[in-house]
Parts: sequence; C-alpha cells; structure tokens
Amino acid sequence: MLCIMQGDMLRRIFFGFSIEAPWPSSYPEGRLVTEEVRHVTLAFLGNVEFAKLEEALESIPLPNFPIGPVGTSDKLLFLPEKTPRVVAHHVYWLSGEGNLSTYHEQLLGWLEGIGYSVDRRPLLPHVTVARAPFDQDEWEKSFAPLPMRVSGVHLYESLGNLTYESIWERPFLQPFEEFEHTADIAFHVRGKTEQELYVHAALALGFHFPPFLTFFEEREIQDHNDVIYALNQMLSRCDLEMGCPFKAVSYHGKIESEENLLNWEMVVDV
Repeated sequence: MLCIMQGDMLRRIFFGFSIEAPWPSSYPEGRLVTEEVRHVTLAFLGNVEFAKLEEALESIPLPNFPIGPVGTSDKLLFLPEKTPRVVAHHVYWLSGEGNLSTYHEQLLGWLEGIGYSVDRRPLLPHVTVARAPFDQDEWEKSFAPLPMRVSGVHLYESLGNLTYESIWERPFLQPFEEFEHTADIAFHVRGKTEQELYVHAALALGFHFPPFLTFFEEREIQDHNDVIYALNQMLSRCDLEMGCPFKAVSYHGKIESEENLLNWEMVVDV
C-alpha cells in the first residue's frame, strides 16, 4: 500500500520493520515512542527528496517470505554505549532471521543502485521505546522479556518529537491470529514446518501471558504431536513455578496445508 505525499520537499525518511508486542502499560521515566510506530530500522536515508524516491518505489525488492518473523526481547540496550540517549529492546530472533538478513542486503543493494548512500554495518535488531532523559537503573529493574513479531516492512517519515508516519508499507502474513472459540482461547497458527508451528504457537501464548516464554526451549520437532507435547510441557513448568492462565493445548485442533504453508487451529483450555 502506498500513501501518496505530494511535492518535492526534503523529508527525513528511513526503511524499517514494524514490530508488534504485548507492550507494558507503564514505563519508567523517558520520552516514549508510541506503540504503533515501534520498529527495527533497516536503512536510514536522512533528508531526501521524496518525489524521486516515490517514483523509484515501483522497483523496490519485496520480501520473498510470506510470514513475518518472530522473536523475543532478551535484554535492553542503552545507545550509544558511552553516552546513552536511547532505550531499546534487543530482539533475539526465533524464526526468519536468515530471511531478514537476506532482505536487508537486497534493500541496501537496491538503494545503492538508485544512488543513495547506506550504512553497511551489520544489522543490530533493536526496537527503540524511549529517548532521554531517563534513569538507566530504573529501566533495567523494570525489564521483562517480551514476545515480538514483524508485521511488515515500511518506509517511515520522521516528523520530529518522536513522531513517525508510515508512507509506504508491505504487510506480512501473521504467524498467528486469535479467533473466537467457545469457552477457550484459539489461534490460527501458520508455519512452513512443524518446527515453525511450535515456535509461532509459543509466541501466540506469550502474547497473552509474556512470562510464559521464560519456559520456551529451542528443540527439535518432528510432527504435530511433538508440537503439542512440547507446548504442554511448557505449560506444566509454567504452572508449577508461577501459575499459568492456560490449562492445556488440545490435541483436537486440525492442521491443514494451504499454499505451501501449514495452518493449525490451536485450541487452548483455560
């Protein structure tokens, strides 16, 4: 989708992946970036003539992976290290990291090909949530891991005062989506393999109850029964150690194949 912005004025713009997470309702002191525009920056272009770039967008390489990658926020970063002005969540990818790196390289190559200078340093996956002034100790004390998913690739304009607007986007198919189910919680969970179904299902439950991901283990999954067994082991450990809002993942949800993807109706007893 392209939101047309007329004129040839210089605009401060950058490409990024939009990030969704079950963000906490309150934070320590800091100038917060609004949830809707939190992102991982891919390429910062600075002040450029938008009309030129808008025309070139017709040839931009598009991601060749259908499902948005997922990960967890495993720690806070305070950047730059010597004189921190930014609080950011570092993202540890659980699926799709290779796809993200490949697309990052394709995007940088395309931008160089149409005449833009880009930063070729390796991508540091981080999501800025606040800017100075802030108390680093207070932020570190408040940190808790969060599940995260990439919802799309965007061209953003920075309007100043931590205000960003998406002016072009390519959304991804989501790895999980909740749907109504009588008396229980249910999700459509998607993945290329049963291994991905396991990861995406765990993230779906983590979006409902973030501490659940404390019990996530990267493990080898062979089939659908392995997926359900591994998830129920997580639920048991979670319930034993801290109490869990979920009782069990049902073995009755059906799994279907559509367009080279697996789609599982995961039903969770609550």
